[in-house]
Amino acid sequence: MNGTLRVLVEIRLRRSESVQGATSDERLGLWIPDIPPNGAKLAQVAEFAHKLHGNETHWIEERQA
Repeated sequence: MNGTLRVLVEIRLRRSESVQGATSDERLGLWIPDIPPNGAKLAQVAEFAHKLHGNETHWIEERQA
């Protein structure tokens, strides 16, 4: 192996359609590598969003890269 790290999972922040202003615009849910710093940042954003919009309105979605 040449020393490069291959990320096998990607994550993105999603929101409920019940959130005012929610749109189906896919650019709002860009996939990023599931590495600890990215996961921590998305978790912080989701926690803040829950304070604004209510519990279970935002979540982190995963997919195989």
